[in-house]
Amino acid sequence: MSPTYDETFAASFARILGDGAYNADFIGRFYELFFATSDDIKQRFAHTDMSHQKTMLHDSLRALVDFNQHRKLSPQMTTLARVHGPQAADIPPTLYVLWLNALLDTVREWDPKFDAQVELAWRLTLAPGITYLKFCNDHPTGP
Repeated sequence: MSPTYDETFAASFARILGDGAYNADFIGRFYELFFATSDDIKQRFAHTDMSHQKTMLHDSLRALVDFNQHRKLSPQMTTLARVHGPQAADIPPTLYVLWLNALLDTVREWDPKFDAQVELAWRLTLAPGITYLKFCNDHPTGP
């Protein structure tokens, strides 16, 4: 019997991040790839404390995974929506596509078992949280 997409994601996540520990090299590589996708992205991060940002990415990734698992808002997801929304960073929905593609390019490099199933598992796992963030950008007063 084939594993579920949740199981496929969890196995890939574990190969990259173990039990969810902070993987500085993985996150650093993600930012290298992400910044290479667009001058707009580089400019948005020009005055960012990248040490803090890298920790935030790790925490954000956990929040997106938890949102997929529990399908209810957590304080972390609410904060993510606020800091990425029109009143703060004002991240346009198109940048989430670049973010996800850069993340998957990083996963592709780090996960020795990366294939189409693994890619789809990551996309399916992160989709609910990304959809929520896009929704909040379009609806600043919330759901």
